[in-house]
Amino acid sequence: MKILALALGTTLRGDDGAGLALAEGLDAVVPGVEVLEIQELLPDHAEVVSRADGVLFLDASVAGTPGEIRAARLLPRTARAAVIHALMPEELLGLARALFGRCPPAALVTIGGKEFSFGDALSPEVEAALPLARERAREMVEGFTTPTSEVG
Repeated sequence: MKILALALGTTLRGDDGAGLALAEGLDAVVPGVEVLEIQELLPDHAEVVSRADGVLFLDASVAGTPGEIRAARLLPRTARAAVIHALMPEELLGLARALFGRCPPAALVTIGGKEFSFGDALSPEVEAALPLARERAREMVEGFTTPTSEVG
């Protein structure tokens, strides 16, 4: 099973690098995972998403308390008509289905951030949450038992 992890964020804005940090060492709990580090989701990513058997979106969150881990399955949806740059994960899944006829099962795993100002260090809350967040990512992948939907 080919699992793609899209690790979102930048290491230059503190906890915004949580998705990238979460991807580090993910292969220890999700063997064979392919990690793609990106700052934002673009229409160009739809093709690589369509080729995966499952997709993890890894990101920081401004919602919730610092260090809070949230994980949820995602469903595809139509992208906004006036897409200029960044997409939501659900929109990227919808674009993969519309353009390439495949939408793999997907999940979003986030860690609540505390500090998003310029700097390259993660907050202690985010650092402490990383091992459990990787475990939640593994659990999401184990739930990818739903067959890939095909557009006919």
